Amino acid sequence: MLHQTKGIVLNRVQYGETSLIVHIYTEKFGRQSYIVKGGHSRKSKSKSNLFRPFFLLDMEVYHREGKNIQSLKEVRLSETLNSLIFDVHKSTLALFLTEVLSKVLREEEANKDLFVFLYNSIRYLDLTDEPLDLFHLYFLSKLTRFLGFYPQTNWSQINSNFDMDNGRFVREENAHAHCLGKLESQILSRLFNTSIDQLNTLKINKKQIGTILRSLLNFYALQSQGFSSLKSLSVIEELFNGDE
Repeated sequence: MLHQTKGIVLNRVQYGETSLIVHIYTEKFGRQSYIVKGGHSRKSKSKSNLFRPFFLLDMEVYHREGKNIQSLKEVRLSETLNSLIFDVHKSTLALFLTEVLSKVLREEEANKDLFVFLYNSIRYLDLTDEPLDLFHLYFLSKLTRFLGFYPQTNWSQINSNFDMDNGRFVREENAHAHCLGKLESQILSRLFNTSIDQLNTLKINKKQIGTILRSLLNFYALQSQGFSSLKSLSVIEELFNGDE
């Protein structure tokens, strides 16, 4: 049956000599895989260019429940993301965050709120002229709400250590191996409670950015089964922390 849906490109892999398998998070069906016949051929370079990380698409698709690979009839850009292509910081962020999403978005069902969050975050990333040093931390912290492990925001001077096993802040005397220190916990609490328009009011230095990123990824690994190492992690750390 033919359907119309919006989609967000996660990644693509070559299939056979000339085709692609493209993994897309769709508004109507959740995460899906689509075959793009001829998408890897020399004659179809313009087609393959539609399937870059975080590209926003309008799609006509043939959908059959339970089928591993679906078919595309028509696809076109929903939004033109100019700076996401040409800005090295933005394209690197897109690569990193789509790798995270590829590991945690497994459900083949619609989640309207999650799709809106992703769509709006990508548009912000493309359009903003604000510094982007904290964007990936913001994105990862807010994404936990849709993945089912958003923590209790109960930080206080007493409950000052973040317990990554249980997703809450605990007293220092109750801290264990999977708890963060006081400074990192306080920064993480502020991050979970901030909005995108207030993000750059947070005063976090580059060393702390690296520490908080690693902490968030450890939190994901503890809470999301099968969350493994990220190939793009070293790239994003080099890009944002390379001066220190």
